[in-house]
Amino acid sequence: MRKKKEKNIAGKISGFLDVPLDIVADVPRITINDNRELTVENYKSIEGYEPEEIRLRSKNYRIIISGRNLQIVAITDEEILVRGTICGVLLDLS
Repeated sequence: MRKKKEKNIAGKISGFLDVPLDIVADVPRITINDNRELTVENYKSIEGYEPEEIRLRSKNYRIIISGRNLQIVAITDEEILVRGTICGVLLDLS
């Protein structure tokens, strides 16, 4: 119940201030360019890093990026850039 109420409040604030919901609600924003580059904003930590799979943690999701020759090219506290051949992205609620 509380999460639903928080999402509603975040949605109202987002609409009122004309600010994207991902910034207000601290949810991840995933941008994929072709199948060669992927950016994740609002992630919390890296759980695993291998050339075939990168696992990230966000506030509510585990983000699993699968592919070939995956490399973390740039990383900050809030954003990560991955390059390689991206085959899939999975959002896991656990």
